[in-house]
Amino acid sequence: MAHISKEEAQAWAEGTKLTITALDLELEGHLAEEIIRQLSSVFDVAAWLDESTTPKLVRTIISKVYVAWLYDRQYSEDIEQGSNYADRLKQNAQVLLDALLAGTIALPGLVDNVGPVFYPTDASSAQAPTFEDPSLGPAAFSMGMRF
Repeated sequence: MAHISKEEAQAWAEGTKLTITALDLELEGHLAEEIIRQLSSVFDVAAWLDESTTPKLVRTIISKVYVAWLYDRQYSEDIEQGSNYADRLKQNAQVLLDALLAGTIALPGLVDNVGPVFYPTDASSAQAPTFEDPSLGPAAFSMGMRF
């Protein structure tokens, strides 16, 4: 099942140059997998299976990359360097993806970020042993120590 609709993709395509009548599900699947796998390091993506469960901003990123690849594929014989518009779409999608990965923008409505947590929120950084993790405690060695 696709993560984007043909209407979402068509929104980024110039209507007189590229009309999307149906999604290339194989291409969309590969691109969506690449993008979602990158985001899996920060978000719980297990439920992002189709258009209805994938967050809108992620669908926007997938749509931009999908249309950029379609442009490059469609006009590859006409332009040696690729399409400037396709390049801009890819760059903009990458900026959004990088910002999600860095945590500088959030996915609206998604509070379930798995991103990094640090002490004191994350108790694994505590120096005293706890009931949950008795292995904690002071460092066994440090820089400058002789063995």
